[in-house]
Amino acid sequence: MSEVRRVAVIGAGAAGIMAGIAAARSGAEVSLLEHTDSIGSKLLMTGNGKCNYTNTDISRDSFHSGTDRDDRIGSIITRFGYAEAEAFFKSIGIIGRERRGCIYPYTDTAESVRTALRLELKRLGVEIVCGCKNIKIIYKDGNRIRVTSDIFSGGRDFDSAIIACGGLAARKTGSDGSGYDLVRALGAATTDVYPALTPIPLTEDLSVIKGIRCEAALTLRDERDRIIESSVGELQPFENGLSGICALDISGNACRRIGAGERVFIETDYYPGCDDDGFYKLIKYRSECFPERNLTELLNGLFPKKLITYLVHPIDTRKEGYIGKLTESVKHHRYEVSPQIIKDMSRAQTTAGGVSLEWIDENCMLRCCDGIYAAGEILDADGVCGGYNLHFAWATGYISGLHAAGRAE
Repeated sequence: MSEVRRVAVIGAGAAGIMAGIAAARSGAEVSLLEHTDSIGSKLLMTGNGKCNYTNTDISRDSFHSGTDRDDRIGSIITRFGYAEAEAFFKSIGIIGRERRGCIYPYTDTAESVRTALRLELKRLGVEIVCGCKNIKIIYKDGNRIRVTSDIFSGGRDFDSAIIACGGLAARKTGSDGSGYDLVRALGAATTDVYPALTPIPLTEDLSVIKGIRCEAALTLRDERDRIIESSVGELQPFENGLSGICALDISGNACRRIGAGERVFIETDYYPGCDDDGFYKLIKYRSECFPERNLTELLNGLFPKKLITYLVHPIDTRKEGYIGKLTESVKHHRYEVSPQIIKDMSRAQTTAGGVSLEWIDENCMLRCCDGIYAAGEILDADGVCGGYNLHFAWATGYISGLHAAGRAE
């Protein structure tokens, strides 16, 4: 019989838990090391507490990275896609329900997902060590890896290790960036790290429309007015910026550009249901149907009251061409993103940047260290809203866990 491999998984978030389960199912002896007092804490925050754990449309276009030269993300999500995620969660007793492509547990509670994962870890006999602080990895010749910490200062030897410590988002759940130090100490490279899936502060005051909710399309543009990325969804302005799904989706790319010293702008389409010509004709038609109404009254039913006042305020209806000016205001409202966005991780749901994907192979193993893997948010990959970041954590955890245990897919 072949010798049972010993696998250390550092970090007990989504990626780490999945890695531990995959390795243990493959016959490895697994130790799951977590520096906080409990496992899976960040899971409880996902999907507003409902845990949107995957999506029916897991495609490469839903992810961002600054270092994915070889389509590493595409390879990972092809090998562990929606079908594989659904099969895994059914195997641990989670029944999913779908809303607009997003998959939630039938209970609509993240705690049920965490409990199911805990029960599977227990069934598999995975050792869970919480409060395991000041972890260090010593790479030894002969394919042995020593892990030290406050709890076992003398160290333990393993055949392989998986670094799944998370990024810098949601620090209260334990994501403190310590995994980046572990990876760099082993000789791998990391990129600059920024907030992602975060509200976008602007250089303009939006207090007059704060609190509204409306459908909008946002287009992120660079200094030369070239399109970087676009997103459509609910928009929620606040005092000095934009939130809501469409804003969160483009925030990571905005941070990357600003971090590189560029200026970036957002073009906002407050009526994405038709193009410029269609909107112009709509207002023209309404003005003919309701000749007694002023412009503010004509827009009633199309926009929230606060937004109507905001859009109409600079337009002089006494001058010819005012419908054209309104169309420009509605369909191409332009803002500049404040450089402050890269300085605030407090409201970020995930991290942009991390371990360069050029430093991992197709199985998430560090190119500089045989037997040491990186998985989850620590990698330079972030997805849009809709379960994509959790799915990437499951996918990288699963693949790294299998291969750390010495099993091919």
